[in-house]
Amino acid sequence: MPWVNSKCVGCGNCVKVCPVEGAIRIENGKAVIDNYKCIRCGKCFDACPVGAIRPNYENPALRGMGRGFGRGLGRGFGRGMGRGYGRGRGRWDEF
Repeated sequence: MPWVNSKCVGCGNCVKVCPVEGAIRIENGKAVIDNYKCIRCGKCFDACPVGAIRPNYENPALRGMGRGFGRGLGRGFGRGMGRGYGRGRGRWDEF
């Protein structure tokens, strides 16, 4: 899912190249992407002259603890999470 950072100048190039009507619109001088309509074709990335449209993995709102999705969420039972939780040893093998 692409997102728009603060560099957006509201030129509208992304709206012109987007193949889906209404997926990108200009509100208050900035581009806004409707992620339900977006087909993730990537044409808006290339059309933006200032690089304001970025891929989802660069979105700071989706990183870190308690801010959505990303690394560091949950406790899990993978390797390195404490003694006895790894494969082949510990109390989980008793079942």
